[in-house]
Amino acid sequence: MAISDPEYVLAPFSGPIIRQRYTGPLQRLGDRVYEPPAVLSQPGGWRQRVASLRTDSMVRSALYLILSTGVQAIFGFAFWIVTARFFSTDAVGRASSLISATTLIGFLGLLGLNTTFVRFLPTSRDRGSLITAGLSLVGICSGVVALGYVVLTPVMAPGIAFIAHSAVLAAGFVVLTAAGGMNVLTDSVFIAADRAVYTAWTDGLVGGLSRIAVVVAISGAGAYGIFCASAGGQLAAVIASLIIMAKVLGWRPRIKNLRETLAPVLHFSSANYVANIFLMIPNLAVPVIVLDRLGASPAAYYYVAYQLATLLYQTVFAVEQSFLAEGSHTGTVTRAFLMRSIRILLMLCIPAFILMVLLSHWVLLVFGAKYESHAVTCLIVLSTAVIPIAANNLLLTVLRLANQLKATMISNFCYAAAICGIAWFLAPRGLAATALAWPIGVSVGSVAAGIAVVYGIRRRRGGVAGG
Repeated sequence: MAISDPEYVLAPFSGPIIRQRYTGPLQRLGDRVYEPPAVLSQPGGWRQRVASLRTDSMVRSALYLILSTGVQAIFGFAFWIVTARFFSTDAVGRASSLISATTLIGFLGLLGLNTTFVRFLPTSRDRGSLITAGLSLVGICSGVVALGYVVLTPVMAPGIAFIAHSAVLAAGFVVLTAAGGMNVLTDSVFIAADRAVYTAWTDGLVGGLSRIAVVVAISGAGAYGIFCASAGGQLAAVIASLIIMAKVLGWRPRIKNLRETLAPVLHFSSANYVANIFLMIPNLAVPVIVLDRLGASPAAYYYVAYQLATLLYQTVFAVEQSFLAEGSHTGTVTRAFLMRSIRILLMLCIPAFILMVLLSHWVLLVFGAKYESHAVTCLIVLSTAVIPIAANNLLLTVLRLANQLKATMISNFCYAAAICGIAWFLAPRGLAATALAWPIGVSVGSVAAGIAVVYGIRRRRGGVAGG
């Protein structure tokens, strides 16, 4: 697939989006010079290829993001074990509702700026102002939505309405929820700067250790104490991230012309915000479909299987973020660059998929014999979705790099509609059949994204030929 003409590059911060001649392979990012590695396409034996992988920024960044996910999973597992020992089940149940609300509100407050940072920070003329403006906007929006949620809890969630009866508890919920959204945005800063290793330090070690330390220190503090321990880990990660950004990346808060700084990227952010909402819909809808059409026990089996499959999907998401960051650095997507990304995806995804299939029985057995008996086939089917998910994310990244925003939204709508519709249709046939909605539905989304990519290439070539 010939993805784009290497003589064109987008310059997003020069007013309107324009095209200009690509002047060479090197681009300066702050005080660093970025040079795309020439790996995986070089001739030579396997030793030379392995050696080249060690210097490949895309592989390195993806592996750091995968490491970050793994560290967070380990500390998260330890956190809930400690929580279960020190707190009542009623407190854990109420706290899980607060934590889920914080996660959803944080996502809504991001406004698509996490993808925007990875896409545009490498070529921004004033990174300090863009980072400051983005963090401020996400913090304010997340805080406003959190405050609205607090006010509505007596109606929406009476079980946790106690946070609306105390100004201190309400203020704590708002601040910690805003920190969650900001933490996602600081991760995007590290990815854009090719410093993804710091996500493992901040989210994994700092955030994970902080959660466990706080939940032990405030044992017996009830549901709000569990929530503070969990969300407090994100606040600690944000503080650590800001310190690292200042020390390592040279970031300094700049509060001048914040509106003008954000204006050139708001269209991109809003389009990706809508597109990301479509991506999120199946995650929320399919468990409800399983619960409604199959019952509570199958819903539990599906939830555990999907959470395990999500660990596999994180490999794809890590490569996608690295691909988007490096494509933004170079300003172009060539055939060689695309093929290298595909090889990296296959190199990471196929072994992970095989490992998940081979270990599925033993992994589920950790959760209990019933899970091992009823969820193995579901987990294997969900795991097969990793290949179409890889294709879909790769094509979506190409669309984002080409600023084909409408196509991105349409593709993600097809993705969400296909998964939810197929899950609803297949649910009466059992849990494994319902799980088929993911590989089939994602494939539908991939086809839609692929058509958009091909159409964009032909239109671009037609425009060049006509000119």
